[in-house]
Amino acid sequence: MSANAQADLLRELVSDYPSLQQIPGGVIFSDPPRGRMLLIDQTKVELVENNPNSPFDAIDRMHGVFQKAVPVVQYSAPFFVRIDGAGTIQAMEGLNPTQVLLQHSPPRQEWGQIGGACTFAGLRYIFRSEDGGQRDMHVEPLFAQPDKFYVMVLSVPGSGSPTLDDAMGRARREAEIIERLSDRVVSDLTSS
Repeated sequence: MSANAQADLLRELVSDYPSLQQIPGGVIFSDPPRGRMLLIDQTKVELVENNPNSPFDAIDRMHGVFQKAVPVVQYSAPFFVRIDGAGTIQAMEGLNPTQVLLQHSPPRQEWGQIGGACTFAGLRYIFRSEDGGQRDMHVEPLFAQPDKFYVMVLSVPGSGSPTLDDAMGRARREAEIIERLSDRVVSDLTSS
């Protein structure tokens, strides 16, 4: 990435990301107090936001950043937006997430003879969308707080979008799907 492109990015993004670090072939902008990081190189723009109050607000902020950054680095369509979502879901009182998951995926006795006692289990589901996209979902007990489930979903579209606005609209819809899917899977696991 040229020095001129880096300077243009700095002018556009300094109010959102006060810290700049050069890396081989690109730059990292960050705002540590807000838990945000933006990496830009020749092949991609990657934005991370930890602990947003609302995933939809985070997507709106990301859209604004992408609208500033993408023209400077001159990426062209199609645009792909990968969504990684992670969060916790509180178990009903008296319900033990570890036991629920072990019931759905019990270890075999033979495994314990090799590896020792199995004390936790996690589930993984992979879903395919009609366009060839993939949602990779992990459900585990939250070890730091044993009365919660930890759910992580990685969503990758099967096809690109013709415009950045279309890609971000798709990202917003995907965040809604991830939220509904996470709630439904955990609800069904705990009710059976």
